[in-house]
Amino acid sequence: MNGVERRTVKRLIMRVPMRVRGISEVPQNERDVECLNISIRGTYFASEEKFRVGEKIEVRLKMPEVVVSGQKTEWRFTGRVTHVDKLGTNGKSGVGVYFLYYSAENGLAENLLGE
Repeated sequence: MNGVERRTVKRLIMRVPMRVRGISEVPQNERDVECLNISIRGTYFASEEKFRVGEKIEVRLKMPEVVVSGQKTEWRFTGRVTHVDKLGTNGKSGVGVYFLYYSAENGLAENLLGE
């Protein structure tokens, strides 16, 4: 790895409660997790559930005020797992997710996030 930072949006190191589930032909149950960092483009969280790179997942959360000011709405993101890291010896994995598109529970239309 050459150590070049590829992020174009600042990430915030903060714990935010979220609910996640894999999106597949067989519906999966939502799991409560807590993100380790978040930005408007994605998140990183620890999970005992197994996720695969490339897998699409749904993430639901209340976006922190410091990320999107003035919003008290629950957001629903569809994202793609970009990397999975082993976290220590406790069986948990760190899961990085790039948000593809989102909707807000207050009736806003779905929006695509630019690449």
